[in-house]
Amino acid sequence: MNKNRLPAAFLSLALLALPSFSHGLDLYLRFASGLQRINPTEINTAVVSWADEWKYRADFYPNLRYESGQVSSLRLGVAFEAELVLSLSSHLAVGLSGGYAYADLKEEATLLSITWDDVLYIHARPTKISAYPIVLSGYIFFPIGSRFKFYLRGGAGTLQARYSAREGLKKAEETRFFYTASETAKAGRPAFLGGLGFNFNLDPAFGFFLEATAISARLDGFSGENALGETGTLYSYEEYISDLDFWQAKMDLQPEAPSGANFRNVRKATVDFSGFSIRLGLLLKF
Repeated sequence: MNKNRLPAAFLSLALLALPSFSHGLDLYLRFASGLQRINPTEINTAVVSWADEWKYRADFYPNLRYESGQVSSLRLGVAFEAELVLSLSSHLAVGLSGGYAYADLKEEATLLSITWDDVLYIHARPTKISAYPIVLSGYIFFPIGSRFKFYLRGGAGTLQARYSAREGLKKAEETRFFYTASETAKAGRPAFLGGLGFNFNLDPAFGFFLEATAISARLDGFSGENALGETGTLYSYEEYISDLDFWQAKMDLQPEAPSGANFRNVRKATVDFSGFSIRLGLLLKF
């Protein structure tokens, strides 16, 4: 074909396709929430190792006695999403969404009861991770009857994440913890998702959907500051506690990467939001 005729040919195809697209051009709002399965391994390892250190100390020092306590792990998070969807036809749509997801270990999930010199103290290490994704998605729909649609979803975007952790203690009879350490760090990275779901329309302007989504969002390079105002990078590493003969896994802010004979496996910490989510949502047509 003559090269000069190519633009005219493409324009003709676009004009032919325009009526079919404009026929199904609709604007929707989607609101969804649900549970997200995650596995931030480095965080969970650090929390468990923090508890193990206190158990070792209670075994080693006669003035300490480990009474009870078992820390939990971050496994389930909660996700929310709001999305503006433009329907190009009965089978195709694009959407732009913003969301919020978080998972946390509250104080009661990390409680250790330890007696110091016959005084019972409660230790805690609450930890929280949160994320703010912005995603551009494409949808392919497959109608099933007059009210049901099965669909596939693929998307990519950016994700801003936040990590925070604290260490606290109190006497058993006290109501509030005194926090001896706290830190907050942030990072951002691309995120990708793929999913499938079902739409159910009660009427042309209102419906529900159920969606299963797989998310890939593994972040490192976190930076932030602690309660003393000191800034640094979030590192994961193991530190040798010589009096206990114990290698403790840690995750904390440091101005420089830890080094020396008492440190090993030093690396920038990773917070992994990758996982699967099941979401129930509301669909509104403008």
